[in-house]
Amino acid sequence: MKNAFDIESLSLERRLSDGLERLAAVARQQDWQTGEANNLTPTQADILQFVCSRPEGTRLAAAAAQAGVRSATASEAVSALERKGLIAKDTDPEDKRAILLKATASGEEITGAWPSSFDRVVSGLGADEQEMALRLVVKMIQSLQIRGLIAPQRTCVSCEYFKKNATPDSATPHICALVGASFADRDLRVDCPDHLPTAA
Repeated sequence: MKNAFDIESLSLERRLSDGLERLAAVARQQDWQTGEANNLTPTQADILQFVCSRPEGTRLAAAAAQAGVRSATASEAVSALERKGLIAKDTDPEDKRAILLKATASGEEITGAWPSSFDRVVSGLGADEQEMALRLVVKMIQSLQIRGLIAPQRTCVSCEYFKKNATPDSATPHICALVGASFADRDLRVDCPDHLPTAA
């Protein structure tokens, strides 16, 4: 039976959403400050970070999807980054008609010095709390990806090599078949360069 406090409160889902929005605002503020210090707009900073995380190169459509902007907006941001000498365009060796975006040495140097925008948020948590939060974050990313609400992510849980709870009674229950190693939830990756998407 609900008491007066419960009746006056917003739903748990709404309160959680509000809390996450406040945390995201702190992270966005860090991103804006970092971008401004490097004469970059938030979209330019997002795209530059994404391209730097793909040393093999990436296409404009993938960068746009990651930044959550239209292709035209991403194209303008990439042109600006190219003028600033932070991104270069290269021919895709697999499709000579396609263009790959690659970070220059200057682009990599700038992003390498950037603080993680959520450092302030997670640094107040203990190791066990961070592990629990990571599990929840990975679960939320997977849910969003399944529903088509975000671009495909290179997470362990969406990888062909990931064997969930292969040894359930172990402290390291999961196995990465690529390297043949077992690992725990605290080791889950949200952006692995060796990611191989699971078959649909």
